[in-house]
Amino acid sequence: MDEVGKYLMQRAHAIRWILLNLTLGLAGGITLGWGPLAAPTAGIVALGLLGALLGGGIGWRTQTKTQRRWVWAGHGVILLAVVLAAVIPLYRIGMLPLPGETRSANFARLWRALDYAYPYFEEKGVDWEAVYAQYAPQAQQAHSDEAYWRVVASMLAELNDGHTGVVSPWPQSGRRYFGTGYLIAEARRWAVLVDEVGVTARAAGLERGDEVLAVDGLLIDDALDALAPVLVAGATPQQRRTKAAFNILSTTGDALTVTVRGPAGERTVTLAWPEEPPAPQAQETAPWQPRITGERLPSGLGLIRIPDFGGSSDHDLVAEFDVALDALIDAPGLILDLRGNGGGSTYISDPMAGRFLSQPFTYGRDHFRARLPQRGWRAHFDYRVKPRGQTYTGPLVLLIDTYNFSTAENFIVALVDSGRATAVGRPTGGGSGNPVSLSLPGGGRARFSTAAFRRNDGSLIEGVGIAPHSIVFWTVADFRAGRDPDLDAAERLLDAR
Repeated sequence: MDEVGKYLMQRAHAIRWILLNLTLGLAGGITLGWGPLAAPTAGIVALGLLGALLGGGIGWRTQTKTQRRWVWAGHGVILLAVVLAAVIPLYRIGMLPLPGETRSANFARLWRALDYAYPYFEEKGVDWEAVYAQYAPQAQQAHSDEAYWRVVASMLAELNDGHTGVVSPWPQSGRRYFGTGYLIAEARRWAVLVDEVGVTARAAGLERGDEVLAVDGLLIDDALDALAPVLVAGATPQQRRTKAAFNILSTTGDALTVTVRGPAGERTVTLAWPEEPPAPQAQETAPWQPRITGERLPSGLGLIRIPDFGGSSDHDLVAEFDVALDALIDAPGLILDLRGNGGGSTYISDPMAGRFLSQPFTYGRDHFRARLPQRGWRAHFDYRVKPRGQTYTGPLVLLIDTYNFSTAENFIVALVDSGRATAVGRPTGGGSGNPVSLSLPGGGRARFSTAAFRRNDGSLIEGVGIAPHSIVFWTVADFRAGRDPDLDAAERLLDAR
């Protein structure tokens, strides 16, 4: 190759090297402005141009003076910008704790993390500064990790957010459950019925279906209100009441006095925790069963029960759903029973929803208050369902209730707002938050919401829930007799089409 050819190749190589460094510098500057600095658009552009000039200058310098330190310095600056873009937000949301952190320092870090990224202060009307002033002295006086966890749990309960609170240990840890309660929303009143009955309660005469009238001398409404906030924290009044009803037959003490009304009349039952609780009965290992099941009702309509959207190693929920739906693909109408479904992952729920749509549908958007690296430093994220497999085209009804929460509500929104489904039952729990978690001293963990989900019309789910097209009121008699007014209403609705 002649000298001219060599010169041109050297020049081309130099230009490529300069352009590569210029591009890396541009990317590093934009990432720094977009990520931890959360700069406005003009600031992001300015940092990008500055990074490009720096990168291009370093690239040019290495071509005019063969000094390796310029290469390493330039790439080091770019790498530092990217690392800072990730590390600074992670530190600010509390995911990078300092070694040997005291409880007071941990509390301050937690409070600052929510102050930086929590999205619902305005909607919930919470004065976060006042919350700090109330709970910081309690955190400083906490004499143990367990006491500190209780302070944190109480502080986070002020937000009434189902995605925000102490998750390890669970708020119910240390409570003794004689059974659980179930909230019935009759047309004109609330009623709390005994649902699950423990061995001790059954021996004392408590029966499933008994209506709870009073606990330890407090009328039921007052008894529900007296429960600790961490046991009833929820985004909507109906969710808080439902959680309170669930916990009403529990205590941190040794006994409860419960007044109930059953078919035979009213009676008062004393529930005493035994000194030596009976050992749990040995149970044979049940054969594997799918969590998602389907059946053809006598009317010919199809019914599929989806208890949750949480994945596990021994259950492929999407595959189980496909099996159930494929067996009912010719049904003249289909009912999806979502009652009690508390959520899981949209990576599971969205593919299921895709079996009912013939066109892609964007059903909502997460809005992030802070740009976080695990969210790709985005200010918002769209949720989109894509058609998948054979589409079921028949009429569709969803059975929903107050226990529906989080991803379950995403699923409901996708099918309801697309016009594909009608909802029957009661308003959902109203919770969306895309949470992150952080550690607490002693092995505890807390989490908090980072995103405000809005439907296509701009409305929130958090604190509002999803209203059914047709509200169904249960009665105490329905519960005791094992009737299902929700399913009856759904069948009538489909039969009328």
